[in-house]
Amino acid sequence: MVRNSVNIRLNTALGQNFLKTDRIARKMAEYIDLPVGSVVVEIGVGSGILTRVLLERGFSVVGFELDRRFAEVNRGLEGPGCKLIYEDFLKADLGSISEYVAYVANIPYYITSPIIERIMFEGPRFSKALLMVQKEYATRLTASVGTKEYGVLTVNVNTFATVRELFQVSKSEFIPRPEVDSMAIELRLLERPEELPDRDGYRAFVRRCFSQRRKKLTNNLKCLVSSPGELLLSCGIDPSVRAEELSVGQFTELYRLYTLQREAERGPKNRGYREPGSL
Repeated sequence: MVRNSVNIRLNTALGQNFLKTDRIARKMAEYIDLPVGSVVVEIGVGSGILTRVLLERGFSVVGFELDRRFAEVNRGLEGPGCKLIYEDFLKADLGSISEYVAYVANIPYYITSPIIERIMFEGPRFSKALLMVQKEYATRLTASVGTKEYGVLTVNVNTFATVRELFQVSKSEFIPRPEVDSMAIELRLLERPEELPDRDGYRAFVRRCFSQRRKKLTNNLKCLVSSPGELLLSCGIDPSVRAEELSVGQFTELYRLYTLQREAERGPKNRGYREPGSL
């Protein structure tokens, strides 16, 4: 087991829930259908269980780990095909990482959204991301229109990527044991994502649309446009709808028309809604 093999007390404040064995790590690695020598970026190296599997399969690994206590434990992994960086992935300079890498991570639950935000909108273009996330979080990522799980996260991620659930992972596979099961997911950027005037603005717009889920969408848009009902009708959308009833395609079209209307009015009424860097 991880804790005994490395003799390090795990820090629950950092969300450290490590795999007990390499069984799940090997299962995840099977989904990396890239040539030998391809660069794989691992977020959260920990004790190196997944890192070893990636190296065995011939990948070149760039690993990030916040907890420097693991530096000595993993020293034997480092070499020409493995560079381990002991700093916060959310603050690290990703400029030196080549494009079309694969990301692999067993993500601490409390920073799942910031990490997905980073790899999707701030890092190099990637071929795929294989992520271990909380099962409930995966359900939100893959939710259908009109369900209670469908929301800001669903729309903002699926506008730019496809998400696929791969396999469930029992909480008994981790140490210390978390309270919930996990789900391995695959995230792929769309080859031809929607052309939007401003991606940060779009994601903030979606957040505003869902700001009060129980209210009609027109109510949530009042602070942005003078006639939200007319804006919806111009998109062929019933003004009585709620945000969770709109598809991703309808959100992108609505945002395009909103930006055109805002520019035409020459008086932006969107003060206070911009929240760049937030899913």
